[in-house]
Amino acid sequence: MKKSRIVALIVIISFFFTAFLSYNFWDISLACYFKGLSQSILNIAETVTIAGESKWYFVVFIPAYLILRFVLKNQGWSRKIFFLLVSISASGLINLLIKWLAGRHRPVDFFNKGLFGFDYFGGLVYETTSFPSGHAVTAFTLATAITVLFPRWRILAFAAATAIGMSRIMLTSHYLSDVLIGAACGIIYALTVKYIFDRYNIELVQK
Repeated sequence: MKKSRIVALIVIISFFFTAFLSYNFWDISLACYFKGLSQSILNIAETVTIAGESKWYFVVFIPAYLILRFVLKNQGWSRKIFFLLVSISASGLINLLIKWLAGRHRPVDFFNKGLFGFDYFGGLVYETTSFPSGHAVTAFTLATAITVLFPRWRILAFAAATAIGMSRIMLTSHYLSDVLIGAACGIIYALTVKYIFDRYNIELVQK
């Protein structure tokens, strides 16, 4: 097993363990704290959180792939963009399924109704789709995929992903545990797609 895979495994396990602790001890207190943030800080978080919406990446990546693949005939870069597209698409679809299965109440339900925890198969409505954070899934899927393709960008990529995850907590759109699990899932999804690409001998990085 490569050193990078061991590091990824340790990070994923750490995220799951910390999420467990957060759910039991920290989620509510942190949500209450962030609910009291000043509007100026929340405005910054609102701006940062936009980067976690997957639709913007489809708007960029789909045309980029079509141009690179069919117009410029650039096989190397078109494969890279395709890898990013598959990673984000797969992560989004799987995350929707998990959200539906879990049915976790968002902080807004705690503040307004005193509801905390899971209402399994609660439907895909905003109030019960807190787990995992979709923005965190997208951000960490993309950060992991970028790290696979461009290792030198890994610090910037994960710093940006962390900022997006934090913005979801600051806006009380999610609990800390939602973001941690979203981050772990994002890493898993991207690495799984990379594994599938390797199995089919789809070369992403020139050696």
